Parts: sequence; C-alpha cells; structure tokens
Amino acid sequence: MSHDAPAADNVATAPQFLNAAEVAQRLRVSRSTVYNLIASGRLAAHRNGGGKIRPRGVRVPASAVDAYLNDSLITATEVA
Repeated sequence: MSHDAPAADNVATAPQFLNAAEVAQRLRVSRSTVYNLIASGRLAAHRNGGGKIRPRGVRVPASAVDAYLNDSLITATEVA
C-alpha cells in the first residue's frame, strides 16, 4: 500500500473552501451576515464536523461565493 502525496495537478483542481471569516472579508460584510446568508439558503455551505463540545463551523465553496456575487449584480435600470 503506497502513501504517496497527491499529484500536483489533482491539488490544483480540488475545490477551495473558505471559512465564515474569509467569506465575510471577501463580501465585505460581518460574519453574522454570512451565517444569515447560509441560514436563508442564499449561500451554499457545508457543516464541517458535528462535535457538540467543539464544532468546527461551516465551510463555503469559493465557487458558491462567486455565484452569490454574480447573482446579486443589478443593472442601472434596477437601481432607479
């Protein structure tokens, strides 16, 4: 049984996950807002670990943050 490190090209294609603080920084909102977006279903996330003593929080795929930003774009006619 071999325990070789994964190939570099496999690492590059792995999805990137962000924690709530990183998402908040990227969206320029508070962490509470990030959790509210997740709870409302407007931002997809994965719960990481379910420990009662020390839960690990949530992880948001970077692609979900990009999709949220793209979906929230408005046009000039929508502003007026």
